Amino acid sequence: MPEKILIIQTAFLGDLVLSTSFFHAVKMEHIESEVHVVVNLGTESVLDNNPDITKVWCLDKKRIKKNPFAFFHFIKKLKMEKFDKVYAPHFSYRTSLISFFTRAKIRIGYKESGFSFLHTKLVPRPKQGPHEVEKLFALLFEPYDFPTGRERRPYLFPTKEEESSFETKKAKLIKNEFGYILIAPSSLWETKRMPEEKFVSVITQILRKREETVILIGSKADTSIQNHIFRLMKTEPLELKERERLLSLVGQTSLKELMVWIQNAKALISNDSSPIHFASAFNTPTVMVYGATIPAFGYSSLSDKHRILEVNGLGCRPCGIHGGRVCPEGHFRCMLDQNPVRIFESLEEVIKS
Repeated sequence: MPEKILIIQTAFLGDLVLSTSFFHAVKMEHIESEVHVVVNLGTESVLDNNPDITKVWCLDKKRIKKNPFAFFHFIKKLKMEKFDKVYAPHFSYRTSLISFFTRAKIRIGYKESGFSFLHTKLVPRPKQGPHEVEKLFALLFEPYDFPTGRERRPYLFPTKEEESSFETKKAKLIKNEFGYILIAPSSLWETKRMPEEKFVSVITQILRKREETVILIGSKADTSIQNHIFRLMKTEPLELKERERLLSLVGQTSLKELMVWIQNAKALISNDSSPIHFASAFNTPTVMVYGATIPAFGYSSLSDKHRILEVNGLGCRPCGIHGGRVCPEGHFRCMLDQNPVRIFESLEEVIKS
């Protein structure tokens, strides 16, 4: 019988996308094995059509918080699979418990994990320094064996259906042949969001100085950010033909459709958020704006052409691994001091380079 391997990654969407390079590495190292992955319910579509994965298990975190019996039912189903080995890239207490209760003989996780004693092999996970993909690879390889090049970047697999939808929508929306630039102005955490006024300044420069269409992207939850940007744009000194090149797909694409839009973009400008990792999968040129967090946490772009914009010299950065709801110091200089001119210049650099 083939070896059965379980990988538990129930973190945020961006973490899951980055983990696909690890899933690929596990499959390449265990080529005849079955590779199963546990993910947070609602993120699973980014793994559709992934040839490295045999089965995806969806954990409904909201449900198990309300009903502990649902958690134990989920664990029971995993245990019945009789996994030989478990990798735990996520380092929560819950992940360690899931790993332990599978009763797999080999259970590999991080020393810094909650309930780390439940793993059979522990690997250090430094908070700063290595990129997240190196932290993931450490569960499988010695540092001198880490994959390089293309194998460091995420693996996403949109289908012909998404590609066809993209071509149809693109033909209706975009009226010129100069391509488009994507702007992702949101983030789950407020202190990782550059203010809309700064994005408006960047967008205005693109519309006045370049020929591409500018398209906002995001989920339905980002509609208020989109609306604020469009309200502010009304006061910008632009000609009608320039204004017509600002569009929005906020709340209008599935995750798989978004993949194709990012894949075919000339460039992406984004806060420290999941669109960065989608762009890394397709090597799309990227400009990444950092606020409360820092590149040393290991979540920066893996695209060959990228630039990082951050305000240096602030002793308060980073103020948390994920950022937060409000600036702890009350000044929010990490974003308010961002320079839109420099962001535009960085965009031109990644497009030309």
